[in-house]
Amino acid sequence: MPSPVFSHIWGTLGLISIMMVISLYATGVLGIISAQIHEVELSEIAESVAREAVELISIHTLGEGGFTYMELNVPQTIDDEGYVIELAETSDGHIIVKVRLMSEVRESIAELNLGSGPIRVFNGSAVDLERGIQYGYRLELPCKKPIVLMMRNGDTYFIALGKSLGGR
Repeated sequence: MPSPVFSHIWGTLGLISIMMVISLYATGVLGIISAQIHEVELSEIAESVAREAVELISIHTLGEGGFTYMELNVPQTIDDEGYVIELAETSDGHIIVKVRLMSEVRESIAELNLGSGPIRVFNGSAVDLERGIQYGYRLELPCKKPIVLMMRNGDTYFIALGKSLGGR
C-alpha cells in the first residue's frame, strides 16, 4: 500500500506543474496580443505622419515658402516605450515613413502619396537656433513637440522630422 505522504507530494507536484503550464500559456497569449496591438499602433503612427507630411508639402509648395513646419500629432510613447520615426527614399524615388519601437525589430512602413516632383529627404541633422528646433531624417520619441518640416534649396524641396529644443 502506497504511503499517503508520497501520494500527497505527487499530487502537489502535479498541481504545481499544471499551474505553471497554464501560466506560461497565458503569458504567451498575452505576448502575442501585445505584439498585434503594437503593430496596429505603429501602422497608425506611420500613416498619420505620412498624411501630415503630405499636407505640409501641399501647404509649403502652394505658399512657395523657404521653410515651413507643422507639429506632428503622435503619441509620445507606445505602452510607456519610446519609438523611432524615420523618413527614407526608396530606390525608385518614393518617400516612405518607417516607425519602430526602440526595443524591437518590428516596424511599420507607410508611403507618402506624392506626385512627381523634386522632393528629397533631408539626409543629415541640423539645429536651427533661431526657430529653436533640431531636425533630420530620424526622430526619437518621446521628445518635446515633434514636428515635420519642409525647406527649399533652389529647385529642390527637402522634408525632415524634428523636435523643439526649448519651451516653445
